[in-house]
Amino acid sequence: MKPFLVALTLTAGLLGAGSVGAGPAAPGLGVEPVAASVQAFGGEPVAASVRTAEDEAPVRSFEVEAAVRSFEVEAVGQVPSGCATPAGKAPAVVSAQGAGRALLVDDRSASAHTVVTCPVDPRPSTSFRFSAYPTSLPNGFLITLLGGATQVYHLSVTSEGSFHWYDGSRWTQFAPPGTVRTGASNAVRIDADQQTAEVFVGETLVGTAYKAGAAASITAYQFASHGTVPQGDRVLFDDISTTAGRDFESEPVGGVPAGCITPAGKAAAVVAARTGSRSLRLNDPAANRQTVVSCPAVPQRGIDLRFAAYPAVLRNGFLVSLRGHFEGLADPRVVFHLAVVADGSLRWYDGFAWTTVSTPGAVRVGAWSSVQVRAAADQESVEILVNGVRAAAAGPIGMRRVVDVTGFELSSYGTATTGDDVYFDDLSVGAAPAVLPPGDVGVGPAVTVEQVTGSLLQMPHGSVTTGAETLVTYAAHADSSTGTGTRLATSPDSGVTWLRQDARNPMPDAQSYNLSRLRNGDLLAISYHTFMRPGQRSADVESTISRDGGRTWESIRVGTMTTPQPMRPISPHSSRPGRTLGGFVLVHAVVEDADGTLYQSAYGYFQGDPKYRQLMLRSTDGGLTWTTLSTVAVSPNHPGEGFSEAAIQRVADGSFLAVMRTGSYLPMYVSRSVDHGRTWSAPIPLRAANGLTITGVYPNLVPMPDGRLVLYYGRPGQSVSISNDGTGLSWTTPTTVDYRNSANGSAVPLDTNTLLTFGDRGADWSHNKPPTATIWSRTLTLPTR
Repeated sequence: MKPFLVALTLTAGLLGAGSVGAGPAAPGLGVEPVAASVQAFGGEPVAASVRTAEDEAPVRSFEVEAAVRSFEVEAVGQVPSGCATPAGKAPAVVSAQGAGRALLVDDRSASAHTVVTCPVDPRPSTSFRFSAYPTSLPNGFLITLLGGATQVYHLSVTSEGSFHWYDGSRWTQFAPPGTVRTGASNAVRIDADQQTAEVFVGETLVGTAYKAGAAASITAYQFASHGTVPQGDRVLFDDISTTAGRDFESEPVGGVPAGCITPAGKAAAVVAARTGSRSLRLNDPAANRQTVVSCPAVPQRGIDLRFAAYPAVLRNGFLVSLRGHFEGLADPRVVFHLAVVADGSLRWYDGFAWTTVSTPGAVRVGAWSSVQVRAAADQESVEILVNGVRAAAAGPIGMRRVVDVTGFELSSYGTATTGDDVYFDDLSVGAAPAVLPPGDVGVGPAVTVEQVTGSLLQMPHGSVTTGAETLVTYAAHADSSTGTGTRLATSPDSGVTWLRQDARNPMPDAQSYNLSRLRNGDLLAISYHTFMRPGQRSADVESTISRDGGRTWESIRVGTMTTPQPMRPISPHSSRPGRTLGGFVLVHAVVEDADGTLYQSAYGYFQGDPKYRQLMLRSTDGGLTWTTLSTVAVSPNHPGEGFSEAAIQRVADGSFLAVMRTGSYLPMYVSRSVDHGRTWSAPIPLRAANGLTITGVYPNLVPMPDGRLVLYYGRPGQSVSISNDGTGLSWTTPTTVDYRNSANGSAVPLDTNTLLTFGDRGADWSHNKPPTATIWSRTLTLPTR
């Protein structure tokens, strides 16, 4: 069917089973509540008087491509979601006849009329479109536009294919026989206002119908078989859409918008009269109830939700949530959860914590802003546009795949917070784009490295390329100090296909291990865990070498790590029975100087350290023995866990750069050494070009062949940022590679502009863990210099 530009109605959906509020941060993650974040920006709570459409130019309704109800995501044999079967009637249900799904009106009874009624946004006029395929039509079928219980327009298609309209007492023909064909698909459009309805079949105007009754608004449509006694009519309806762009002008003041609900235990958002116009008002005066309106949408893959927002007072913020279904879960729930907070910045919630994804002022207080939330048909992410400009992007809640979107919610920020007062207008739901527009970094599709059901795969921790193939190693155990079991996979074609390589795995029983390619082409594998020696100033380090690109490995060798003062075990639990863990674990690939000196990142504890200490180790014998060169960063009073998981690289100006984790959902910090790693600058927060601190864990620093430096990191999701001059002094605004990911990943360059990256789905601690655990790879294409 040719696309047409109208706005879509909302039909009643599977809503009302509760509402997600602001949501606390996951316990122990150290995430500040929004109020604390607002204070950090130095702002006082903002109060503004309500301004009307006359105070400033009104936001115009959006022109959007209609979301077409195709029934492809709806259950076969069931009445379409949000629709109803009137009392005493037989149901019309979703059918899988033919290549796809459609709504079937099948009249098999001589005593029960087959009828389905579906609500739409109240409007005085509408453009109602659908396709009708009569497979059998001995009597005919009915099409009705309702205003409440009133038949506003009541039309029939007879057995010979003519159109008739009903005036409340008699039927009048207005289109000849053969207008609607049996055994064929007929595209019908009914353009109805308060006086007449023009009826089109295909692109041809076939006649004009008049009203059966008076109502201020059209609130529903109805398909039905011809009557109670006749039987044998069988009609498939598909590709249904109606005009929307909900402006609330015909809705009663003080009422919840028609078709929407107030979830149990919440306060109602209602239509409010403003000078000369009406809007939906979200006012939160209570400290014990969140103000929420929950509205259904046609079940679909993806969504284009648009509205105008006027925050009159925004002391805390407001929430925009998309509802739908996750893979393997029957009940509808919030699948995307977004917030506009008091300073006007945008945030998203991944199931554990809120992450800021825009600068303050993206949405202004005391002014109208047009807001657009778009989830593409793949439903992997949403993008948020404010006043037509892309302001942020966000992901779903947790790691399960989103199956469909069935509605949305507008809410005050949380239960306990009060004082927010926001008006919404010109609301519409349109068709989802097939894909979201590409960013500066091109993100390729996820390719499965390995997938299992009923066991764990997670956290890729090392990858290298030999020229002939790419190798990646990842965990196959729980995220705990006692877990063991690491796998190796290889790709001969730069990540197009993958093969698990158990026979070539050098450390299958390790907690995990790092992979490095040395200057001479050898591969070095180093165990993540170290094991304490007597005196606690040294620990065993296990490593091995491959001289043939990872096809065979030498026997595991046991070297040492020595420290200038005693260590305490990094964990009381050990992956090696009978051995105590060393004070430090080793992360990421080594850095190699031209003379063969190796540098290794390590983090853990000296005796007396209350939080993590980040070290730099050095080896002059090919990675067998390691000495402590320096402490990169330590601070017992720093928020979070301390400094850890440092990615360390020699950068373009010759200095060493370290990018470090400080905790889940906390900013990463950077430090620099200009004397070959002996001393380091005081750590400072890592910031992107847009001024936001970069939040994340397990950072990877990847030098590119053209001199650029890439930062690849996780939590939430997996993201990438680029230092174009290779120094790490400035970083581009990050691009999110994948949202449904536990956090740990790795990356390896394939050529000047291409990276191969790795991540997972299904970490054992993850929110909304999917039914299968997956390790994936993706190619990233960097902008051409």
